Amino acid sequence: MALLITLFAPVGIPYRILLLAAAAAGLIYAETGGLTALGLGRHRWRDTAGWAALLAIGSILIGEFLQPAIAQLLGTPIDYSAYGALAGNADAAMRLLVFALTSAAIGEEIVFRGFLVRQLTKLLGEGAWRSPLVVAISALIFGAAHAPQGAVGVITTGIVGAVYAVAYLHNGRNLWALMLAHACTDSYGIAMLYFGRYA
Repeated sequence: MALLITLFAPVGIPYRILLLAAAAAGLIYAETGGLTALGLGRHRWRDTAGWAALLAIGSILIGEFLQPAIAQLLGTPIDYSAYGALAGNADAAMRLLVFALTSAAIGEEIVFRGFLVRQLTKLLGEGAWRSPLVVAISALIFGAAHAPQGAVGVITTGIVGAVYAVAYLHNGRNLWALMLAHACTDSYGIAMLYFGRYA
């Protein structure tokens, strides 16, 4: 119930994601007495860094190569006009980076991987077809949450969401690695917008 109320809170999307993340973390903490069940327990930093690097590189490659291919296939150009103010604008880029590192890298990973994948796994179980179903459902929801980015954005983020969900299920549910990878990927994207590469 708390998550549903937060979902429709009259606040901007970045803050809403942070509220959702706080509510999700609070529910897990109340249920388990900690945040390990989200993937925020102790993990070897070498493993964390390795998974983060692999995911960040994969995400950037998806953005650089697969996203344009999807746009061409759909006959829909990628629209970066909402980010036009970032080209050469250090203040705007830094503000967006702060939101990206908190709302996206931390908030989205808690909500869409740590919480959602956990809840779907509890509901559907694990196994030969259940885990792929968990991945598919979480990816569809993650993609749909990016609807303002249009069809290309929804499909691309859905694919990235699937990759992250698979990684989460196979890396010992190490959410730190996903947060770090998400932060690196978003930082790269914002840097490219700042330098006008996507203008």
